[in-house]
Amino acid sequence: MKKLVAVILALSLTMAAGAAMAVEAEEVMARNGMVSSAHELASMAGVEIMQKGGNAVDAAVATMLALNVVEPNASGLGGGGFMVIRNSKTGEVVFLDYREVAPASATKDMYASQQSKDEKWSTVGGKAVGVPGQIFGIFAALDKFGTMTFAEVAEPALRLAEEGFEVHPMQTGIIADNFEKIVQNNDLDDLAFFEGGLPVEAGKILKQPNLAKAFRLIADHGIKAMTEGPIGESVVAAVNRTGGKMSMSDLKNYKVKMSDPAYGTYRGYHIYSTPPASSGGTHIVQLLNILENFPIGAMKHNSPQYLHTLAEAMKLVFADRGKYMADTAFVDVPLRGLTSKDYAKKLAGKIEMYKVMEEVLPDDPWPFDGAGMTSYLGGTDDQHISTSHFSVVDKEGNIVASTNTVNYFFGSGVFATEYGFVLNNEMDDFSQNPESVNAPEPGKRPLSSMSPSIVLDPHEQPFMTLGAAGAMRIITAVTQIIMNVVDFGMHMDEAIEQPRIFSFSSGGQSGPLRIEDAMDPSVVQMLRFRGHNVEVQPRGGYYGTAQGILFIDGMMNGGADSRRLGVPVGF
Repeated sequence: MKKLVAVILALSLTMAAGAAMAVEAEEVMARNGMVSSAHELASMAGVEIMQKGGNAVDAAVATMLALNVVEPNASGLGGGGFMVIRNSKTGEVVFLDYREVAPASATKDMYASQQSKDEKWSTVGGKAVGVPGQIFGIFAALDKFGTMTFAEVAEPALRLAEEGFEVHPMQTGIIADNFEKIVQNNDLDDLAFFEGGLPVEAGKILKQPNLAKAFRLIADHGIKAMTEGPIGESVVAAVNRTGGKMSMSDLKNYKVKMSDPAYGTYRGYHIYSTPPASSGGTHIVQLLNILENFPIGAMKHNSPQYLHTLAEAMKLVFADRGKYMADTAFVDVPLRGLTSKDYAKKLAGKIEMYKVMEEVLPDDPWPFDGAGMTSYLGGTDDQHISTSHFSVVDKEGNIVASTNTVNYFFGSGVFATEYGFVLNNEMDDFSQNPESVNAPEPGKRPLSSMSPSIVLDPHEQPFMTLGAAGAMRIITAVTQIIMNVVDFGMHMDEAIEQPRIFSFSSGGQSGPLRIEDAMDPSVVQMLRFRGHNVEVQPRGGYYGTAQGILFIDGMMNGGADSRRLGVPVGF
C-alpha cells in the first residue's frame, strides 16, 4: 500500500512539474508558397515551379519527381502513393489513389509456403513487385488539377538527375544497409549508386543519366512510355528476370482511383485524409475520436497521464485495424462505424487511468455503421521505416498533401536498370495468410498506413497539412502532431520535433510501449510504475518522419522532421 501511495504521489509531482524536454524548433515562414519535404532540394524544386506560375499541384509533381532523384531509396517511378488535394476556389477536397496493385498473376496463397517465407518472396526480388502507379498518379493530378505540362514540372528534377547533387552520409548508409538485396538482383555496374562495387561515398556528386532519360521519354510520350513503351518494357523485364511474373497488360490495365477522402472532426477541426486501401485516415480519425473524450489540453504535454491515455487508445485502434481493414473494392469495411464518435466513446470507456490493458481484442463497429455485419480475418503488420511525405501550399491557398513509397528502402532491390529507378516490394503489405481479406488477388491494392492529411479550422478555412513516413507509425505520428498543435498550441516544427511514442496490439495482446529516448526519463519511469512494458529506443525514423505546413495569421509556417533530411522551403 505504501508503495502504491508513493507511486501515485510521484506521478502527481511529475504531472504538476510538466514533462516536456527542450526541443529545438526552427521557424520557417512564407507568404506566397511553401513546400515541406524530406529533402531540401526537392522542396526547392516545388518552390521553383510555383515561382514560375505553377499551382500547388504542379509544384507537388515537381517535388515528387525531385524526390525520385535525391531520395531514390524511398519513392519514385517504380512505386506509388496517395494525394489529398484541396481546391481553394471551391473548397472541395479530393483523394487520388495511385497505389501499386497486385499483378494478374497474383494468387491468395502465393506467399503461404515455407519456401516463400525462407526465400523472402514478398520482400526481395520480382515476386515482391506490385504494378507501379506513380506515373499514372502524376498525369491524373496534372490533367485534372494542374496548369503545367509534365515537361515543365519535370525540369528541376531533370536538372538534378543530369547535373547531380551531393550525397549525404545518411544516404550512403541507406545504400550500404540495402547492399545485399541490390547486388542479388542487379549488376552494380548498371547503377549510379555504386562506384567500383561499393556504395557511393558521402560528399560525392551523384548523377543519374538513366533516370534523366526516363523523364525525357515521359515528357515526349506521356503515360505511353510506361504502358506501351520502353520504360514499361524495362519494368516488366526486370520483374520477370528476378522471378516475378508481370506483363505489359498489367501496366495498361492500371487505373487511378479518385474519391472522397476519409473525414472526421477533432474538437471542431475538420480532418481529411486517406480512405482504404489505406487504413491511415480512418484510424487517425478513430484515434482522435477516442482521445476527444479526454481533457487532453488540461494534461501536461508528454506527461505520464497524457502518454498513458494515448498509448491505451492506440492499442484499441490497432486491434480494430488488424481485424477490419482491407481494400474496399474486395470486401466490406465498417468505415462509418470505425469513424463514429459514439463507437469511439464506447472504446474510450475501456481506458482506465491507472491500469494498463493487457488483453486488447477488436470491438464491434458494425452496429455503428448502419450496414449488415460481415465477419472475416484481417492481416499484415508493416514494420519498416521508409516512404516519403511532402506538403505543398500555393499563394491561392490550394493545398496538396502527398505520400509516396516503394515500401521498404530500395523496395524489392530490383531496378529497371535502363532507366535508373528501383521497383517496389509493395506485395509485402498483403497478408501471407490466404484466408485473410488482405491476401493478394489480381488488381487488389495492399493495405497501407500512408496518411497525407489536410486539416481545416472550425470555420472550414485552411489550418494545416501534414503527413509522415514510417509504416504503422504514420498513424500515430500524424495524430500526435495534430494534437500538439490543436491541444498544446505548438507551431509546426515544434510539433513535429517533439519526442513521440508508439504502442499497438496484435493477436488480442498488448504490445510494448515504445518511446523515443528524447523523452523525459522521469516520465518513462512513471509509465513503468503504471505497468507499461516500456521500450526506450533511439530517436529516429522508426517513430515516423513528418513534414507539414501550418497557417498562422495569413502566413505559412513550415516544419520538416530532423529525423530525416527534411527541410521546408517558402517564398
